[in-house]
Amino acid sequence: MQFLGGIIMTVPIKNKKLRYNLSLLSLGIMGGTIYILMYLRYVFYDQMITAFDCTNQQLGMLNTYCSISYFATTIPGAYFADKFDAKKIIVVAISGITALTFIYAAFVTSYATAVVIWILQPIVMMPYWAALIKYINSLGSAESAGNSYGTYYLINGLAGAAGNAIPLWVSQHFGFRGAVISIGLITLLATILVVLFLDSEKDKIARGEAMEGDEPIKLKYIKYVVKWPGTYVIFFAYFTTYTLYSNVSYFNPYLIDVIGIDPDASSVFAVLRNYGAMVVAPLGGFMADKVFKSTSKWYIVAFTISAVMFVVPFTFGPNSNVTLVCIYSVLPSLVVFALYAVTYSIIRELHIHPTVLGTAVGLGSMSGDLVDGLWPAVFGTWLDAYGNQGYTYIFITLIAVCVVGILNALFAMDHNKKCLAGKRKMVIKEIDEK
Repeated sequence: MQFLGGIIMTVPIKNKKLRYNLSLLSLGIMGGTIYILMYLRYVFYDQMITAFDCTNQQLGMLNTYCSISYFATTIPGAYFADKFDAKKIIVVAISGITALTFIYAAFVTSYATAVVIWILQPIVMMPYWAALIKYINSLGSAESAGNSYGTYYLINGLAGAAGNAIPLWVSQHFGFRGAVISIGLITLLATILVVLFLDSEKDKIARGEAMEGDEPIKLKYIKYVVKWPGTYVIFFAYFTTYTLYSNVSYFNPYLIDVIGIDPDASSVFAVLRNYGAMVVAPLGGFMADKVFKSTSKWYIVAFTISAVMFVVPFTFGPNSNVTLVCIYSVLPSLVVFALYAVTYSIIRELHIHPTVLGTAVGLGSMSGDLVDGLWPAVFGTWLDAYGNQGYTYIFITLIAVCVVGILNALFAMDHNKKCLAGKRKMVIKEIDEK
């Protein structure tokens, strides 16, 4: 173990396979817990409404405020992701979230405090997402990208399931505040793991393992990213997969309002739906890498299946078999998560210049801000205004998003063919024409 100024640094590991596995393990645990606070409503929807004494729309607005903050930091975040060491970015993000979690726990019934905390979360995580994607892409070859992401999301899902199941148990014994404190302790553990087991870019370069995007990004390169079609494929890929991933959570209040089950029981299914179902994440990597040998082709199949599965809830009602509906509410997640897990493995088909990969991911991922800013507020408004009929509108919207996902996948396939045929190439004059 190395020390620098009293701060624990990376544990030196010579075995390449072990280093790969420990990196994915620490990233997966960190990735599965870093968003627990931000998306606390996924599991504790009714509990948060009770604690804040707020409406569905107000609860949804927390993520709208969050997305506005995210949007404001997107461009500088993408810039910093290529400018600074990926490990340092990740450590700052998870440790910052840990601190905010403990602060929120001290004021757990204050909606005003929650608004401030939700606005601050994207700021401490500003370049995190692009740095994470860059780091995962550096762990293996382009051919194994789907497997790396699939394994990452498997660990992510298991960590997320445990990271929500534990607070759920704590809340039943020590209240909602106790649950939030336990979340802070969980992310503190995740912080320690990434500090210990992630290599800095300097260490990777010393072993001859340069990361894509290691060259310092310059603002003048951004124009190439904006002009490149692949950037917009990332935009719509993340918009569609993330919309499905984040909004299967509405099955939680759906089971309470339409089917009539207890909030605590619904929260148990929420944990299974939002995190436990990620055990199928490696299936997404297998389908993309081995079966279709193309992420875009897997997109088309998975989006089609998802659209069909969102039609079925139209047939459910108060008189439906409760057990059957509860079990079915988990099933769409099995497909959605196998799809979402390989969202960024589409990068291998987009032919993005390595120097600006982090920037392209950061700008393309701006669609996530739209997802978090738009849907919670819109869906919350529908539920407040139309009651249970609002769930019908939500599922129709998700079906429409699946159609957009299919169209984007078709465009990605065409883009890849043109690049492979030499008809389209991303050239950065300042680098490639030296």
